[in-house]
Amino acid sequence: MIQLKNVSKFYHSKGVISSGIMKINLTLDKGEFVVITGESGSGKTTLLNVISGLDSYEEGEMYVNGKETSHFMASDFEKYRNKYIGNIFQNYNLINSYTVYQNVELSMRINGCRRSEMKQRVNEILEKVGLAEFAGTKASKLSGGQKQRVAIARALAKDTDIIVADEPTGNLDSESAKDVAKLLSDISADKLVIVVTHNYEQFADYATRRVKLHDGSIIENAVVNMEPQEKAAEVAKVAEPAKPAKKKKGPKGRPSVFSIIRLGLRNTFNIGYKFVLLLVVFLFMVVAVTSQYTSYLNQKAESDAVGYNSYFYNYSADRIVLKKKDGSAFTEDDYQAISNISNVKSIAKNDMVLDQTVYLENDSFSYQSFMHTMDEFTGDLAKGRMPEKNNEIILMGNRDDYMFSDASLENVLDKGFTIYVGSDTKLELKVVGIAYNENAEKYESAGDIFMTDAKMKDVLLATYSSISTVSTTINKQLQEYVPGSSYYRIMPNELVKDGKAMVYEEVNSYYDDGNATGKKIQVEVDNLYYNQKLTLKISDIYKEKGFLYKTGYKSFEDYGGAIFISHGDYRKLFGKGNFQCSVYVKDTETEDQTIEALKRTGYTTLALRDALVTTDNDLMSFLQVPMIIIILLAVFFIGYLVIRLIFRSRTSYFGIIRMLGMSKRNIMGVLWIELFVVMNIAFAIFMGAVTLVQKHIINVEYLNTLIRYMEGYNYVVLYIVIALMSTLIAVRFSRRLFKKTAMGSFREEA
Repeated sequence: MIQLKNVSKFYHSKGVISSGIMKINLTLDKGEFVVITGESGSGKTTLLNVISGLDSYEEGEMYVNGKETSHFMASDFEKYRNKYIGNIFQNYNLINSYTVYQNVELSMRINGCRRSEMKQRVNEILEKVGLAEFAGTKASKLSGGQKQRVAIARALAKDTDIIVADEPTGNLDSESAKDVAKLLSDISADKLVIVVTHNYEQFADYATRRVKLHDGSIIENAVVNMEPQEKAAEVAKVAEPAKPAKKKKGPKGRPSVFSIIRLGLRNTFNIGYKFVLLLVVFLFMVVAVTSQYTSYLNQKAESDAVGYNSYFYNYSADRIVLKKKDGSAFTEDDYQAISNISNVKSIAKNDMVLDQTVYLENDSFSYQSFMHTMDEFTGDLAKGRMPEKNNEIILMGNRDDYMFSDASLENVLDKGFTIYVGSDTKLELKVVGIAYNENAEKYESAGDIFMTDAKMKDVLLATYSSISTVSTTINKQLQEYVPGSSYYRIMPNELVKDGKAMVYEEVNSYYDDGNATGKKIQVEVDNLYYNQKLTLKISDIYKEKGFLYKTGYKSFEDYGGAIFISHGDYRKLFGKGNFQCSVYVKDTETEDQTIEALKRTGYTTLALRDALVTTDNDLMSFLQVPMIIIILLAVFFIGYLVIRLIFRSRTSYFGIIRMLGMSKRNIMGVLWIELFVVMNIAFAIFMGAVTLVQKHIINVEYLNTLIRYMEGYNYVVLYIVIALMSTLIAVRFSRRLFKKTAMGSFREEA
């Protein structure tokens, strides 16, 4: 039945390799009651886990019915455990929120047993192990001996050829231990029963073979309680083709769709606090996604109605927004080709910031401003001088504004100010010149700041950083940066050389040797315009202590956890160029001809005059779609991280059903059903509240605003987005479960 030839198992931890078992040679067959003994650490449990397919092995070969298993993948071992192995664990590994009946039934569902046979067979097995009267009792309410009987009943319900038991009496009193030993002996007549124990005497009367281990090697392999000839005859008898009738299984021993749905529904409601927490998370996700979606709809509707565009603040009738048809960045040749077109008055290369306002602020003032480069400044200075350094700027605005009064100018001119670009980048500037804008009414209450090309490059870098999804792969583990957080944020630092990276000491934990220095990481930037990857070598590690000395930054609270790279590498990631620009025409009467000329030259155009009447879909995709995607990703990862925390109490459940032989696909199905049900309940609650608002039964201003422009198909789109998020969370969570072997994963989560 089972044959091991020179099988070895090794463990690797923090650069140290240790052996679990070494050069094991062993042959086991049906009808045997094998007892494996040895002192603690001798390799008993490791050998049992290898035999049962819960752990892999590195050397030698294990045969099952003459078939090699060294080539088995995780999915192959799942099938092997499903078909051949019934596990009895020392710590029982029962589902405490399930009843005794449900725990035993679980193994039959996983093994594909038909529904019509489950009830009869489960009741028969519970009667056999003396637990019929406890069928409806939660497993958490049982004594140790009763729990072990449930574990045995669960193994019997699978009706497999091999039963493996790891210290099945280790947590029991002497009387319960005798009962368990006798019960295992009774079922060994037509099965291979393998028991690991440190107390051989409890099984001495029933064992047919004793295997003793020391330091991972077999030092004794003896037939007991039976002459060898009698044993051979008994084994041959059991190995005859005629086998006891087994339960009928579903296709290939897999759980039916009904069983997966049933388990998912059962798990949804069997732990009250978990259900409530998941419901709160999904309500948050529904409201957050709805808020972003309806914000898009509301702004589109308002823009269509009044001819106002919330993204192109500078909506002059003579402005045309351009992007290249192939999606590439603009070059100097492109700018030259555009300038050669008749009727083109000027080109705004830094279109990404043309409609982006920032607040120029210090302790005394705050002033909303548009950003420009010095080559766009065509006016005259009223006070001060022209910028000479990269951090120096000219401030332009309405002479009647409070910032430009004589009293205020004393606190503005030659004073330091701060602007924030995106959610993370802060730039320090100094106002050295003042100018007045005669057309200030066109910009309402906002002014303008003019900066050097070098400083504008910093602004553009920060802008692309804010609209990009940034992820870092550390030792094959992907970590995505969440905007507003300091962890895994990519920051330029003059103390770091090109091709290098300085990381927080926590990154050491990603490597088995506990040292990240010298290791390589990959940073990936993805946005609407391009995808850029960069491989860097970790050159230094920083801690909270000495943070200022290592990085030059004072606040560890604000920047701790960031990945510091060189300015050159930062430009490689975010300084790919301008992917959008604007042109201003001389004569709006001939603007159509100019647009046609630009299209023939290879550009996609959007005339701002048209955007004031109807908002074109291209307009929305320019700036809003990337932001929607970023926000949806943020909502997804927030939801995933919180759900993962909630499911920490459930990972043992998924580990148990995996050890019982359930495949990755079916586990993901159970998880998806559970999340999908809670998601639907949350969505139904939301729709119920929407219906009450629409019927004027309740009056919630927030909901009124939220659903003002929502129509039937919009709710369908919203539902699809939430359902997709639920599916991705289930996929991502299940992948984590299957990163290691079944036993390795269970140990990690435990």
